Amino acid sequence: MAKETAERKRPWRENIEALTMAIAVALLFKVFFLEISKIPSGSMQPTLMGDPGSDTFDRIAVDKLSYHFRDPQRWEIVVFKHPLERSRVMVKRLVGMPGEDLKIEHGDLWRRADAGAAWEHLRRPDPLQRAMWKSLETRDVTRSSWRALDTEDWRFQGRSIKASGPGSARYERSPQGSILALYTDGYADALRAEVKASPAPTHRVGDVRLEGSVTARTGTVAVEVELSEGGLIYAFRLPGPAGGPGDPARIEVRDRRTRATLSSRAAEGALRLVAGEALAFAVENLDDRLRFEVDGRIVAQVDVDPVPEQHASIVLRVEGEGAELDDLLPYRDVYYYDSDPQRPQPWTVTIPPGNYVMLGDNTQDSADGRDWTYTSFSWDQGDGPRSEIGNFREPGASGQNPIPIAFAGAGAGAEGSQGGYVFRDRWGDCYWLRQDEISGMRLDGKGVPAPLVPRELLLGRAVAVFWPLQPTRMLWRLGWLR
Repeated sequence: MAKETAERKRPWRENIEALTMAIAVALLFKVFFLEISKIPSGSMQPTLMGDPGSDTFDRIAVDKLSYHFRDPQRWEIVVFKHPLERSRVMVKRLVGMPGEDLKIEHGDLWRRADAGAAWEHLRRPDPLQRAMWKSLETRDVTRSSWRALDTEDWRFQGRSIKASGPGSARYERSPQGSILALYTDGYADALRAEVKASPAPTHRVGDVRLEGSVTARTGTVAVEVELSEGGLIYAFRLPGPAGGPGDPARIEVRDRRTRATLSSRAAEGALRLVAGEALAFAVENLDDRLRFEVDGRIVAQVDVDPVPEQHASIVLRVEGEGAELDDLLPYRDVYYYDSDPQRPQPWTVTIPPGNYVMLGDNTQDSADGRDWTYTSFSWDQGDGPRSEIGNFREPGASGQNPIPIAFAGAGAGAEGSQGGYVFRDRWGDCYWLRQDEISGMRLDGKGVPAPLVPRELLLGRAVAVFWPLQPTRMLWRLGWLR
């Protein structure tokens, strides 16, 4: 009885034990199961935001357990240690798998099993691709980006076109109608005006998509969407009520100069517009594959040859009485932009077993595996030769590796100075090397490419974003990650 009374008089002991256990469980959970991370940079925007210009820094949940039981899968968003700066944690999308060759050409990803195999497009699964299409328009558009080409009777308002009579219109973000990769494409409306854009130059793209709905009139002969690429036109044709019986819905490939038809693929079924009935459609040119969708169903699909000139435009044509087009939303695909114009093209890498290649979704502002290079810094400081590998950057510039420095008051009197270097190795250790204390110093393998991430450096996969939530800005960063 006395013992029980004494324990009741020491409630602080139970509280300390409970708090200690809670901390231990939280630490174990953090180390082995789940971790919350803040995105510090913009390399994965707009999938993951880390933008100081708009003060938007996503918080993500990182699954640290799965990779203990299975290998990483392509397209997952992976958290890993930088292979040349182990103290630095990165977040990128896994695109290259062990045992294959990877290539980036014309902004697209390609793979092959080995050097003797043919290259094939590396296509994303449909759910991921839907998430990665970059909208060219805001959801609340007040002005129209469509311009009439050969008619004065069409009316344009926001994302709608009232086409009275025959004619055509082009989607324009440049005087030539080319689809340009603008930095803020695909961003939430609340962020487009605030986000800190990269100085990377704007460039043309070839992979585009247009979604919308069309309502035909009794005298509508046909409605066409033309996606151009280089010297070719990909025409997606929907016959109207006034169209002839020998005019099926189809995809045609035409010569852009002569408009001669080079090939044609008819759509499935007797597909035809009905007067007064709205029909949802989507057309796309993605990774050299043309796709025609009607009411969410693929009605025609055809593969085409690669076109070196990435120069896309979107044109709408109406034959006959006219039609109404609504909810027109154009998109572009991720174009894997190369920040180094001196780099040999196409960029290729052979991935050995146990290694991966990571790229950022924000390819216009992402220091990904293509940019990683190392140097081996060697010296002898009296206790034998040393050689360390570090993340290479050109010497001399602020914050680079190695950095030439001066040691004040060494080797030349009290007022003199002695030169030397600071070198940071891949483990994060800094070496302060005074010139008079080292010998045999050399910089080996200057700027050797190092695009691979070893399996042991993978920390987990990003599974969800849950912050920030800012109703006053209409900004909701909440959802599962693809």
